[in-house]
Amino acid sequence: MKRLFFALDIAANDKQSIAQWRDQQLKQPFKAIASDNFHITLAFLGNTTSEQQQQLTNHASKLTQQMSPIKDQTLRLDHLGLFKKPKVMYLGLQMCPSWLSELANKLSQAAIALGLFQENRSYCPHLSIYRKAHAIDDNTLNTSIINKNITLKINSFSLYQSISSEHGVIYTPIHTWQLN
Repeated sequence: MKRLFFALDIAANDKQSIAQWRDQQLKQPFKAIASDNFHITLAFLGNTTSEQQQQLTNHASKLTQQMSPIKDQTLRLDHLGLFKKPKVMYLGLQMCPSWLSELANKLSQAAIALGLFQENRSYCPHLSIYRKAHAIDDNTLNTSIINKNITLKINSFSLYQSISSEHGVIYTPIHTWQLN
């Protein structure tokens, strides 16, 4: 079994730009997430069999053909947020484009159809930047993301495998689909 998830791919130069901004402007005392692991999750799948992986890959291929081409693949990360229970600080989108919520919902529905657990909540696209984050102080909120809207051009999404190593988790793309 593999621990899998679907996520939007972030271009290498955007990952570097976000990490540089985070390290120079935010400077939080939390565990910084490696820029190589930056992504926007579409659907977390958890432990998945080879058969489920193949069916999800087939479904994603069909879905991409049905949705393509997506004309405006630009996302604007425009606020900081905190998931309190998992203690994750993230960059979020106040406006989620319809293509993004549709893609996430259809991938989640495919996972449910294969017996994979999906949380019953609204889709909240985000890019995690810190782990073990306890709070966001008012000074951080007032001086950081409000002054820096980060725009991402999304060209693809991938099925990723999450691999634990002695140096932390590594996210490796298994299959990638183009959106344009």
